[in-house]
Amino acid sequence: MATATSTETADVTETINDLVSRGVAAFKQYQNFSQEQVNQICETIVRTATSHAKELAILARKETGRGNSEDKAIKNIYASQYIWNEIKDHKTVGVIERDRINRLEKIAEPLGVIAGVTPVTNPTSTVIFKILLALKTRNAIIFGLHPQAQECGSATCRLLSDAIEKVGAPKNLIQWIHQPSIEATSALMNHPQVNLVLATGGPSMVKAAYSTGKPAMGVGPGNAPAYIEKTADVKNAVDDIMMSKTFDNGMICASENSIIIDREIYNQVKTTFEEQGAYFVKPADVEKLSATVIDPQRHTVRGPIAGQSAERIAEIAGIEVPKGTKLLIAEINGIGVNFPLSGEKLSPVLSLYISNNTKAAFNICLGLLNYGGLGHTAVIHSTDKNVIEQFGEQMPACRILVNTPGSLGGIGGLFNKLTPSLTLGTGSYGNNSISHNLTDMDLLNIKTVAEATRRPHELINELRDIITG
Repeated sequence: MATATSTETADVTETINDLVSRGVAAFKQYQNFSQEQVNQICETIVRTATSHAKELAILARKETGRGNSEDKAIKNIYASQYIWNEIKDHKTVGVIERDRINRLEKIAEPLGVIAGVTPVTNPTSTVIFKILLALKTRNAIIFGLHPQAQECGSATCRLLSDAIEKVGAPKNLIQWIHQPSIEATSALMNHPQVNLVLATGGPSMVKAAYSTGKPAMGVGPGNAPAYIEKTADVKNAVDDIMMSKTFDNGMICASENSIIIDREIYNQVKTTFEEQGAYFVKPADVEKLSATVIDPQRHTVRGPIAGQSAERIAEIAGIEVPKGTKLLIAEINGIGVNFPLSGEKLSPVLSLYISNNTKAAFNICLGLLNYGGLGHTAVIHSTDKNVIEQFGEQMPACRILVNTPGSLGGIGGLFNKLTPSLTLGTGSYGNNSISHNLTDMDLLNIKTVAEATRRPHELINELRDIITG
């Protein structure tokens, strides 16, 4: 990318200053809104996003060329209706808790202006999700949209902004950079009047968010292993993985990237996968698939491959597969840069490892998590409670999913009781500030009013008695 000229830099600075200035003004007006008014605005967001979920999904698919419209529509509904069902009764305005016994009172206050950075993989659903959380907590939000998803992201912002203004929300609560660039997004994140950076994207963008010197919540890549242990219900395990890894062509970051299968059940697992449309890549073709999917310089998935169908990826790689193939599975024997397919693939491609015993399987899972997936997600399919417990204790992942699809299990609220979210923290394992699924409470300042529970002289006398014996 060419270096920006001084004129271009000045234009970017002026643009961001203007956006932030308007955002601050809108934020100040929004502070006077009651909980009931805030909830009314959020309900408008939910209704609008849900009723336009399909058209936004079609727009996203058309612009990005990734995934499929039906699954993107489901993600849009999840980001609006499912998230709202989780947070609608949360108190986010004024006094939110009174503890009369301990004489504590908690008061919620917003953060201010939030910079929202969004990915090309989930371009409309992530926008809906971040808007809903920001406005539930009385914050203003300004987006730096992914350049390859600018049209669909802008359409989502515009649609929801117009809708809430019609029910009385301040103008400019929702804004976005109209001419996207790295310089503009960086200027937004580093603006002194931006109070929080909420970043979802590639490692470099997330790192940039954390380097701003202000509060940031960014989530990095996942490289989730899925262990199919010898006691697993094979049919259910394969069902879960097929559904998870093919959903929107594997672009949810909690999607399984590798499967580890105990040798005793390997043939049964392979047959079951093949019955459901998976194709096991021939050893002679694994290198071709690797070269197609992974960039050898950056050791990450090639941009144009993410979100493509299994058949399309096979075609690009020059691998002949049966018509209707839904998933490509390639056996490899190592982890790291010399085994490109061992990393995150963001596509319906799985690497396969065969384990001789549970200890070996755990070691493979640990190796995969350490290779670009620390803190994110690990999956186990098993009926052995002891093995499941050991897996949970040993895996450095913040989401340990048991007999559950990785992608739709990791985001929560569908197959388990994890907090529904489209921003999945990886904790200190993955250099993140949170280790849970992001929710509205993460976008609030909580003040605690603490009344005295005893008089000072009582405590002093007690301490003197201890000292004097």
